[in-house]
Amino acid sequence: MKNNFKQIILFDLYQTLIDIDINEKNKIINQAKGWKKFAKLLKPYGITITSTKLYDLHEKQKEKFYIGKNKKTRHSNFCQLMDLVFKKNLKIKISCQKICQLIYEYRKIARGHIRLYPNVSKTLKQLSKKYILAIASYTQKCFADFELQEMNIKKYFTYFIYTSEISFYKNSPQFYKQCLKIINTNIKNCIMIGDNYDTDVLWPQKLGFKTIWIQNPLTMPENTHSLKPKPTNTMKIKEFAKLPQIIEQILN
Repeated sequence: MKNNFKQIILFDLYQTLIDIDINEKNKIINQAKGWKKFAKLLKPYGITITSTKLYDLHEKQKEKFYIGKNKKTRHSNFCQLMDLVFKKNLKIKISCQKICQLIYEYRKIARGHIRLYPNVSKTLKQLSKKYILAIASYTQKCFADFELQEMNIKKYFTYFIYTSEISFYKNSPQFYKQCLKIINTNIKNCIMIGDNYDTDVLWPQKLGFKTIWIQNPLTMPENTHSLKPKPTNTMKIKEFAKLPQIIEQILN
């Protein structure tokens, strides 16, 4: 489908649309609990394994993935890594669909809380009537697809672009070049929106994207080193309902 004359709005996902627990101490605790759940779920497949052993097998497959690759710009795929663990280390075959389901059971614990930011659903519904919406996020497909559905906002999006599928982080021009290839439109018709000033604003701007920086108090401290040049087209997360007006001003 060609969208050469369509205006496309690309959204970061976490801490822009969806709030999850990003406290570092909580993440360590929650992820450990998630691996315990994952290990227990393998018993019906005849696999008895500790969470520590399962985690270590995953990490070893990840290390192999990064051989010859830049860890700062390349992103591994959780589902593909676990597929290798099952086939090569545990000697069992599990369908990709089932692996994704198992991983999501891990994810539901590892992420901590999950909720939409205020006015997100209502605003996305409004925007989807006029623009094509896309997700462009640093995440795993096996996390995001389920969570978009869980939060009942997947229906508003046409494209779903994840770093795990492209194999590049958002701090690489390759990610946004692939975004353009996937959405198949002129860059002048695109706006990238997100809370990370570095990866959601500065990097896409280098390629010619229009951008909107969502100022989220939870992640703003991470962005202070990047605030040069001075940010333009900014919006506070609590003012999400104003987004259609800001987009209108930028595109017209």
